[in-house]
Amino acid sequence: MRGRLTLLTAGCTGIGMLLVYSLGYMFKEDWRYVCTICGVFTGVSLITVIPLPESPSWLVGKKRPQEAERYLKVIRAIKEDNHPEIRAEIKALEDNVARFRATSSSDSKKASKMMQLKKPEVYKPLAIMCTFFIFQQFSGIFVIIVYAASFSVEAGVAIDPFLSAVLVGLTRVLTTILMSFISDKFGRRPPALFSGFGMACCMFGLAACAVYSVADTQYNWIPTALLVSFIFTATLGFLTLPFSMNAEVYPTKIRGFASGLTIFFGYTMSFIILKSYPTMVSAIGNENVFLFFGLVSVVGIAFVYFFLPETKGRTLQDIEDYFRGGKGKELDKNDSKA
Repeated sequence: MRGRLTLLTAGCTGIGMLLVYSLGYMFKEDWRYVCTICGVFTGVSLITVIPLPESPSWLVGKKRPQEAERYLKVIRAIKEDNHPEIRAEIKALEDNVARFRATSSSDSKKASKMMQLKKPEVYKPLAIMCTFFIFQQFSGIFVIIVYAASFSVEAGVAIDPFLSAVLVGLTRVLTTILMSFISDKFGRRPPALFSGFGMACCMFGLAACAVYSVADTQYNWIPTALLVSFIFTATLGFLTLPFSMNAEVYPTKIRGFASGLTIFFGYTMSFIILKSYPTMVSAIGNENVFLFFGLVSVVGIAFVYFFLPETKGRTLQDIEDYFRGGKGKELDKNDSKA
């Protein structure tokens, strides 16, 4: 269940991107109209955020247990006052807050977080997840998502490039749904290994199509198939797993800060590759850019095999113990052979 819940954000993001691609296909001659519609969605999102309640955990931490109980009753669909399940959950939240405050140092929050970053159960997963994000970004996934239409043209896709973008978005959504079941059944490592292999094959195939043009032949469908297959295999692992695993690998007391730091790093890498991509195409040509993305995917396979831990079937405490060098170490070796 944890794998499915952590992929929910990726699924909603994919649906949003599909809607934007569809608008671009329907109004391909008027980008201002598309931007206006997207602006309306942004405004509606802002309005809907206003009535959202604070989290019960935050309310308990601010010593507002009555409000926390009221919102918990809404979340759990319980109308009864003083329900034992709600009271037990409030008590557990209060205990967690008290335990966290008891273990907090007297130093400033900044100094405390810097001390936490020096612990192996924090800096090890931080290094692994930041590296995973590097492979995610420099394997070309976000380049295709952001430059979907223009990338389709450069890849030699025979169909309308805006329709190709819609196919990319649809493939991403459907594969994210599939991934929500695969991650709970097969874990994290096997889909990631398959994902890297598929991405490398697709990029090498696109490089071959760029060198040996198939545009005016009976094989002009191959670039389209390779592009869709790339998104399919990427969504099975390298696109979704860094985000979903980011919520699993950090200790509770530093998770918010460490996961935020990881996401910041990931999107910084995204900014770099997205801004560099047009220059790369002009400097070394499409085929060499595709080769570069393919080679990054190959190195990413080695990274997953040797460094990425399996988190399926583990409690958060097991994962923390593994990075600390405790009892979870032997379990990881057994899982990696699966």
